[in-house]
Amino acid sequence: MPTRNPAEIQEDEYAFPYHYVARYGTHGFGQTFHDSWGISYASTIEFLLERIAAARVSEIVDVGCGDGRFTRELALRGAKRVVGVDRSPRAIALARAMNHDLPALRFLEADITAAWSEPPFEAAVLMEVLEHIPIDDAPALVRAVRKLLRPGGRLFLTVPHRNTPLQAKHFRHFSVQTLSDALRSDFELCAVVPFERMGWRRSLLDTLLGNRIFLLNHAGALNTLYRWYKRRLFHCRGEAECRRIFVEAVAR
Repeated sequence: MPTRNPAEIQEDEYAFPYHYVARYGTHGFGQTFHDSWGISYASTIEFLLERIAAARVSEIVDVGCGDGRFTRELALRGAKRVVGVDRSPRAIALARAMNHDLPALRFLEADITAAWSEPPFEAAVLMEVLEHIPIDDAPALVRAVRKLLRPGGRLFLTVPHRNTPLQAKHFRHFSVQTLSDALRSDFELCAVVPFERMGWRRSLLDTLLGNRIFLLNHAGALNTLYRWYKRRLFHCRGEAECRRIFVEAVAR
């Protein structure tokens, strides 16, 4: 059976706006349609929003925005200018459809390594993006992200750690060292944070949220598990037990 290109697999997944499944915040954690990525995604949204708020930036570009879920969260929190950009026409069509109620929120179908005419931003976000980029193309993307930013602009980035098996839609996973090497020419790293603890407790949590027999949809139980996960499993003691890596960096 022929091997499919990771980019094609990701494109097919945009047939459904799965990033909008996971809920968090005022009404608590929930996922009406079971998404095994949901609890990780919702907690990472909250984590990134906290880091971005602490940096006090208000003009932000969400690179590789997909269907625009995180871009929407940035806009809802009062950022002055938020733009989502993705090369996928299907992803951008979904992003625009799912955010028609926010007319000031803009989504662009574009390749940022080619022509780009937007004014520079204070910050760029790459949430689970770099693993989708062919290895030979990654340096050009990182340089292009740098050019989107004002001098001293901030980068907020998450990627999967190579502790986790490589997914069919990914070209590679990272260690702290390989990620640092990929960014170092264009960014000065301020924080490198391994996060999301591996182990039997995480496996048990995933089973409780959904399996072949049942899907957990009791609001009280979901929120109890979500709080426990954020308190016990979101942060970890080091790279050896993490599933993902967060980086905050400043443009050189």
